[in-house]
Amino acid sequence: MTRIAISNRHPASSTARAAAALFVAAMLGCLSAQTYAQESTRSSRPNELVNAREATADLEKQFWACDYTATTRGVGRGEGAMCNEVYEDLKSSKFGGDFRAFLSWWQQNKAAEHLVLAAVRRTVAAPRADQVTSR
Repeated sequence: MTRIAISNRHPASSTARAAAALFVAAMLGCLSAQTYAQESTRSSRPNELVNAREATADLEKQFWACDYTATTRGVGRGEGAMCNEVYEDLKSSKFGGDFRAFLSWWQQNKAAEHLVLAAVRRTVAAPRADQVTSR
């Protein structure tokens, strides 16, 4: 039997790791980009600017939910495909398709966004005293 040695002496560069994490986050997640696409096509001409800002804000929320879910538990292929669409739409609408600008934004905001989502998750997961029943 041949043994394979695994070493952490030469870790990948932080940019490569960040890019890989973004790829994983884009491929995994939990929200539907299809719903966003349907809602954004319903917008009327006079409200396009307002709707575009709201759509971008919605995309950001969806992206961070995908990123957090992919980081903490991972998800299946179907959800990953939806998150990939969210990632592509956000990168295109907010950053004009510029991956480096997107990566910089992601690196600057990830910790804070994940803290918020973790707090929400703990709040939802923890039952209140009046919800606990004794046996």
